[in-house]
Amino acid sequence: MIKRRQGHIVAISSIQGKISIPFRSAYAASKHATQAFFDCLRAEMEQYEIEVTVISPGYIHTNLSVNAITADGSRYGGKLSASLLTWKRRVSLVFTLETVDSGKSWN
Repeated sequence: MIKRRQGHIVAISSIQGKISIPFRSAYAASKHATQAFFDCLRAEMEQYEIEVTVISPGYIHTNLSVNAITADGSRYGGKLSASLLTWKRRVSLVFTLETVDSGKSWN
């Protein structure tokens, strides 16, 4: 891609790379790191005219809740509080797509 001075790198992350919720600290940390890495890569690749996009889908029903643990190490078990349900409803409507503006300079 660098040699051809063209290309597009696409990373699939999670909305939790931007917004964190209770009992997902390790997952949220990994997604924040993914977001930061690709934000840096986007700035580095601009000089080569390579686009970098991070797709951050909202809530997707998986067993992550069932396997989560609480602060004391006990199983969370997927119980949803009212505030967490509200958060998931809001996030399920969010789909974030970020890419660099071709006219934007990182210098």
